[in-house]
Amino acid sequence: MSDRRGTRTARAATTVVLTALAASALATVPVLPARAAEEVVLVSQGRPAVASSLEKPEFLARNAVDGNPETRWSSGFSDPQWLRIDLGRSTVVHRVEIDWEVSHSTGYSIQLSDDGETWETHWFGAGDGGQDVHDILGEGRYVQMYSTQRSGTAGNSIWELRIYGEPEKKAAAPAQPASPKPEPSAEASARPSATPEASPSASPEASPVPSRSGPPGSVLYYVIGTEPDGSVEKLNDISERFLGDRDRWPEIAELTEGHRQPDGEYMTDPRKPKPGWVLKMPKDATGKGLRFGPLPGYEPASPSPSATPEASPSPVDVSDAEAASSSVPWPTIAWAGTAVLVLGPLAGLVVWLVRRRRRHEPFDDSLLRTDTSAAWTVDRALRVLMAACERDGLEVPGTTGVFIEGSSLRLRLTNPASPAPQPWTVSEDGQSWSAPLAKLQSGAASEGSTARFARLVNLGMGETGRVLVNFSVARGVISLDGPTRVRHEVLRRWLGELTGNPWSNEPRVVMVGNGLPQPEQVEHLAGIEQVLPELEVGDGGVLVLSQAPSPAQQDMLAARFASPDFTWVVIVLGQSPSARWRFTAGDDGWLRSGFLPDVRFDEQTAVRRGGE
Repeated sequence: MSDRRGTRTARAATTVVLTALAASALATVPVLPARAAEEVVLVSQGRPAVASSLEKPEFLARNAVDGNPETRWSSGFSDPQWLRIDLGRSTVVHRVEIDWEVSHSTGYSIQLSDDGETWETHWFGAGDGGQDVHDILGEGRYVQMYSTQRSGTAGNSIWELRIYGEPEKKAAAPAQPASPKPEPSAEASARPSATPEASPSASPEASPVPSRSGPPGSVLYYVIGTEPDGSVEKLNDISERFLGDRDRWPEIAELTEGHRQPDGEYMTDPRKPKPGWVLKMPKDATGKGLRFGPLPGYEPASPSPSATPEASPSPVDVSDAEAASSSVPWPTIAWAGTAVLVLGPLAGLVVWLVRRRRRHEPFDDSLLRTDTSAAWTVDRALRVLMAACERDGLEVPGTTGVFIEGSSLRLRLTNPASPAPQPWTVSEDGQSWSAPLAKLQSGAASEGSTARFARLVNLGMGETGRVLVNFSVARGVISLDGPTRVRHEVLRRWLGELTGNPWSNEPRVVMVGNGLPQPEQVEHLAGIEQVLPELEVGDGGVLVLSQAPSPAQQDMLAARFASPDFTWVVIVLGQSPSARWRFTAGDDGWLRSGFLPDVRFDEQTAVRRGGE
């Protein structure tokens, strides 16, 4: 990979032009008096941060303000996207610096707000990656980078975002000679003055709700519920209820960010929580309804029925662990020490067996999750296509493939079609329709059924962008060859696309034969004969075969595919002479075929390579 930070080039001319444009557009922004340079300090590092989306759970919003140049925030693959920092107090901001990763914004603004809802724009313009430095002058508690255009098909990615502003003013010294009680800092004043951990003699009335006692790894958390009218509780209301300040909701979002919820999803948008999700709460939260213990979350089936929660504890705050362990009686500690000596070798054996098993089957069912940001972009485009055709009285064309290329989306049609409704344009041969992504995201969308696209699968990232193909167009067997481990990974991703995308119709998935992955939500049969009746009269689905069908089975399948009413997708792992489409997955992460661009099926690697 090329230099991580990119080339740091001076952009004096660009700055002059953008400053001139901004001067007229931002005339309503209040002008603040200039301050001496020595009064400006870094005010963003370590502050709560939230974002519009995450590309993956490990690319957290807080990574952009942790002071570590090796960690980053990365958004979903759509526009717009934003990154928001809570400075904790109203602050006069003088400068914002952004270190972009290869995937950067080409059009964004810097905004300030006092309440996190009403925003004032203090800079806007084009970006070219690398390091951006914006000298502004404004005041607010929240600072936001708001991007409307990405540099490619990947998301926005920031190594570090630094905000420089005026330090908090210190209280004037009292005129009285008596020694005053030191005024606590803003951060310290947000914490309770007395807790059972800090003051063992505290009265029962002073004890927080709930009691901070539990096993090691325990944290304070809250399970999201519903309001009396049936609506889902909002983070700002939860913040006001347990923290006494509705503006502290970004702290809750930051603590919870990256935690996999009990239903297997992640909270990528704090504005859209779901009932049953858990929020990790700040330590000073109090009130009925809070809980203290191991943070609940998604846990796949354990390979050992005797496994205990202690085998894989939730992330733990050091102070919480110390407080919890301090309440454990000495005999318990002594017994635990003996247990460690006795069970240590056995635990080591279990770990070795699990790792050995994972070497043969390393991919868990999390690969069945779809890329939600890309899926949203494509789903929106398909619905805008349907609405445009309905508006102009045109038939929705059959689609062989979808290609997201830079700032546009292209449809490869099954048959040439012309004319195309706005905002679509037709290629010279009539075989492709294209439209700008920005217009597809803002255009009118149909609420009708997208069942006609139900077998559209995201294969990965090619040299020019994302590649999706409609498996129903194959009208024959699709073979997937390559090393067993790799083709199993690709198969799992395909199944995730076929069953989890917004346009999917939850097809029946049947696997036939031995040596196949074993996801729980599919059927496993010993022979194809057991599914033959469904192949005759069924509503369609996905059939996965562990080996090439016999000549008789080939003839049977060919007869089925000859009927337009046959809607099954048939995938064979390994080589199959009768296959209509053939894919080969390599250890290098590339998926190759003879009729589509080569694609990277590993999303993150594809994004990296695309930016080099």
